[in-house]
Amino acid sequence: MHSVTGQGVIAALALLIIACFLGKAWGCHFNPNLKFIKSRNFQISTFILLLAFATLDLFYNAFSVTDKQIWTAFFYFSSDIQAKYFTLPSLTSAIEPGILEETERYLMILIFLTGFKYARKWRLPITVYASGILFGLSHAGNVGWNGETFSATIAQVIGVMGSGFLWAVLYLYTGKLWLPMLYHFLMDYLANLQSGWNSAGWTFSGYASDYIQEILMVGVPLVFTIWMMYGKRRAVIEENVDRLLNLKDSKFINKKVSRN
Repeated sequence: MHSVTGQGVIAALALLIIACFLGKAWGCHFNPNLKFIKSRNFQISTFILLLAFATLDLFYNAFSVTDKQIWTAFFYFSSDIQAKYFTLPSLTSAIEPGILEETERYLMILIFLTGFKYARKWRLPITVYASGILFGLSHAGNVGWNGETFSATIAQVIGVMGSGFLWAVLYLYTGKLWLPMLYHFLMDYLANLQSGWNSAGWTFSGYASDYIQEILMVGVPLVFTIWMMYGKRRAVIEENVDRLLNLKDSKFINKKVSRN
């Protein structure tokens, strides 16, 4: 029971409940599993590609290993999952950030969308990238955690921004908050199974391959999410944004966006 209470799982669930009431109080719609409404803009191929890309990002972050050889940033993967780390603390310490941090992201998304709801051209990119940057910065407090160095923490802050961008788009495109929660949980849990839940969360040796890895972690999701900002992909996201904000003129907005 201490693993559940001491590692913040109950607090994370409490925040999720509070977020429901906050969303309602702000005049927004909250549902971790936003009801799917058939749209002429929705494409199953885009949905599958989005899930595939999120899965690729998950495995790259979990299993990519670098050394002095530059090529390792691209092609070297290693899994060191150990049976001794299949413990309740390893599980709960991954559940907590999966729920807590993605609920915080939901609140940030609502704040940015509400603040820029009349700037329809910019509200989506501002929301996705500002929330992703703040998600990365939220890891700055990890410096010193079980020996995590300052340079490793800076690398972590920058590196996880890419996942932050991607998970924001994943939520806004699908309307399913539990999807980024699941990916976030799996990323942390796979790390725990390889090094233990109370180990340093990130390492950085200063090799050229480390810098390339950082660029890939941020740059590739950045390019992918920019691609999601256009055409029917953008139209689906705008539809969900209008539903989240309880806007009444979403059909007019969707017709306008879908022509782009």
